[in-house]
Amino acid sequence: MLLSYRTFASITGVIAALVSGIVALAGFAAVLLLLAEQAPFRAVMALLLTLAFSSVIALLVPRVNVTLFDEHHPALTISQRTIFPAATYLVATPNGATVAELRKSPFSRLGRNRWTITQDGRFLGDAKEESFSGALARKFLGKFKRRFETNVEIAYGGLVAGRIIRRPEGSSPVDTLELTSDALDRRVAVALATLILGREP
Repeated sequence: MLLSYRTFASITGVIAALVSGIVALAGFAAVLLLLAEQAPFRAVMALLLTLAFSSVIALLVPRVNVTLFDEHHPALTISQRTIFPAATYLVATPNGATVAELRKSPFSRLGRNRWTITQDGRFLGDAKEESFSGALARKFLGKFKRRFETNVEIAYGGLVAGRIIRRPEGSSPVDTLELTSDALDRRVAVALATLILGREP
């Protein structure tokens, strides 16, 4: 089955998310430096300023509201519920039935991206980038050279259910969703891949 979607990412959102991550990373580095220099008051002030600036910048990111189409018929909708501190997305059918909720960890701006998959408050699985160092390289270099991209592993019920492939591996295609298990609802996997491939900075 081939699905299409109407673009939902904007340059404003990508830049705002990237700048928010850089500000947060630099701010926490400053906090650690001030603590090492035994300046706890200045460290607390730096932490508060970092959180405030990161919050304001993150709020500039437009909310996602995208519909996936099967030819000309709506098949799935993804709508963003919250932006900060954690981004949450509701995956639903065209008639409004909730399929799952996807939640991106607020710490993703500082390291590797992590997603939690839940349904009616019940934990189903998660998805995360391969490594912390690879995630940092991707944030700064991945958009310039594809070899710095990182793949995302999807787990369901504690077992690997698939991967979202972003890094070139020989002649294998990139920007693809590869499922290795039927346990996870394919609609949830497709929604997650759409968000990761279409929006993540």
